[in-house]
Amino acid sequence: MPMDYEREKVIVVSFQSVNDPFLTKLFEDEFEIFGEKDEYVDDLVHLDDDENDIGGSNYVHDPTIEWNLMEPKVGEKYQKISQLKNCLINYVVAHGYPLRFEKLEKRIVQVKSMKKKHSCSRKFTFGHLVSPQWIASHLVKEIVFNPSIKLKELRELIKTKFKITLSISKCNRAKHKAMVMIEGKASDHYARIWDYAAEIHRSNPGSTVQVGVNLNPDGKHYFHRFYVCFHALKTGWIAGCRRVIGLDGCFLKGQVKGQLLTAIGKDANNQVYPICWAVVDIENKQNWKWFLELLREDVGVEEGGGLTVILDQHNGLLEAVKEVLPNAEYRQCARHIYANFKKSYKGEEYKDLFWAAVGCTVEPEFIYVMERLKAINVGAYEYLMSHNPSSWSRAYFCQDRACEAFENGVSESFNAMIVDARKRPLLTMLEMIRLSVMERVSFMYNLQQTWEAPICPAIITKLETFGEHYRSWSVIPSGGGIFEARSTYESYCVDLQSWYCSCRQWELSGIPCVHAIAAMFYNQQNPEDFISPWFSSERFKESYATFLQPMNGSNLWPTTPYENPLPPMSRRMPGGPTMNRKKHAGEKGDSGSRKRTVKCNNCQEFGHNKKSCKNPTKEPEPKPKKKIGRLSVEKIEVADLKESGYISQEIEELMGTRDDVTQETVQLPTMDDVTFEAQGIEETQMDDVTFVPETVAPGSTPAEPMTLD
Repeated sequence: MPMDYEREKVIVVSFQSVNDPFLTKLFEDEFEIFGEKDEYVDDLVHLDDDENDIGGSNYVHDPTIEWNLMEPKVGEKYQKISQLKNCLINYVVAHGYPLRFEKLEKRIVQVKSMKKKHSCSRKFTFGHLVSPQWIASHLVKEIVFNPSIKLKELRELIKTKFKITLSISKCNRAKHKAMVMIEGKASDHYARIWDYAAEIHRSNPGSTVQVGVNLNPDGKHYFHRFYVCFHALKTGWIAGCRRVIGLDGCFLKGQVKGQLLTAIGKDANNQVYPICWAVVDIENKQNWKWFLELLREDVGVEEGGGLTVILDQHNGLLEAVKEVLPNAEYRQCARHIYANFKKSYKGEEYKDLFWAAVGCTVEPEFIYVMERLKAINVGAYEYLMSHNPSSWSRAYFCQDRACEAFENGVSESFNAMIVDARKRPLLTMLEMIRLSVMERVSFMYNLQQTWEAPICPAIITKLETFGEHYRSWSVIPSGGGIFEARSTYESYCVDLQSWYCSCRQWELSGIPCVHAIAAMFYNQQNPEDFISPWFSSERFKESYATFLQPMNGSNLWPTTPYENPLPPMSRRMPGGPTMNRKKHAGEKGDSGSRKRTVKCNNCQEFGHNKKSCKNPTKEPEPKPKKKIGRLSVEKIEVADLKESGYISQEIEELMGTRDDVTQETVQLPTMDDVTFEAQGIEETQMDDVTFVPETVAPGSTPAEPMTLD
């Protein structure tokens, strides 16, 4: 048999980019698809306990035959009972026959007799015969190439292929069994994490890999965290990327419980450049500090000097950055700040002023916008000022980073790139990320070879966007390469020799602003010559000049002497796992959650609860007491009816109610079928209603019952 021959039912490849015998389980025909308990009795096939061959036949069952061609034959031998069961179930499903088994104890069985003529009607439901394991073993190939297939589509596929009807719950169990077959059990992945780390060291020398385990009191080792930074990635970042890193954590969706921490840079074309990633049990300060300490050593930034990190509002991450990288500039993602700001201060006016303050490049402009916000709402002004404006407004960003970003878009983009990998088991996920990054590095290097311009294409497009309205600015030369750019009431100083503009946008972004572009065209110079060297094609090439080296399959991984760790002990949270990212309040689209307003029981204000309240205690306003039950039809006070709006002023006059008489309750005779028109409501008819006037003059005679029209 040639080496490249593979039987369809023996070897299954789960991913086109991942072909590993450990990560994609090999399926052999002796795979036990049935349990040990046999509960059925066979009416069609008689199984004899006699071990002697029938008619001297030595025919052995071939389990590699197509399922719909399998047919038990007289004298055929089966090495295991599961083989016979598999053959019989395939046979009856293909022809729609009913089947029952009787319990067997022998391991080697042989068919003694068989009836081939049947007069029964075709069955479309087989109950426990068609188990989730049986379905998974027959549909594993389809699920491999379409792991996101919906349950309804899977049920239709089963109905079309096997002509059987299954419930949605059984389809769900079958899909789960198939994914376990494809990806292996979680314990298998964690058990080989040490071997995987050793293979990375062997294939990619200079890479940093750390595995953390917890030793529990029971003496067993449990997986804690895993960090990897390939030598090619950290070398490329140091050689060609700006000193800007986005930090973020995202949840894992599949068998692996925990979070994925990532450090993402920006290449010369303003695209995602992965540096390192780690799997941890939880996103907290301790894990972030461990991650940042390893990152600091890999990229060679001591205490963060000259480095800018962009992060969200996670408290543990912020505190870890201040401790590990005290000299680094940290920027908070403005979108996260606005998401929290919007909860208390909604409206287009607040939104426009917030983003105007974020986009200000000079401090006087920022102060002016914030004063406008303060005039509208002092609370909104104080909220934003309490969140350190130097971390989210361009007016206070450092000028030598060639990056004016105030959002952590690179991290969000990378998380979206690996969303499918985050649903996989541990080693499968890590391999999918590695292969994706390895392929990306090679693709980017080859892409750069096709560029002819010395500046990256995305930067040229951004330069054109900046200079769209340069004709609206008049340029007045001052001499020595210094100009003044004016437009209506605005004026800025431009120094082409120092690459400086008083608006600070050129210094922040590394790309000439509209004022500088107007001065360059006035001086007959090319704006592309004034773009920062960080955006050159040569820097882009240096970033991807070092390639990730390929790794062997799991059968060739080095064997390490460490004890195999067990999967981490995770808590069972209520509800099922969420597959989609939860959107913030500031994002477009429905987040899927029901909105409600929280009221504080301490200060009686909205927008926060008692636990986080910092305001003085305020007594709640007393609520009016509600009457228990409904008004009695036997006796209704006039005051109650007046308060409820059932008695108008005209009715009150007819009833003789006055304020200058002594109050005395008088029982009136019962009125039948009293009809009256209340003020502000539709006409109401009430039966057997007794009215008691509010006051009756002494000595007067109560009024006779009347019908009100």
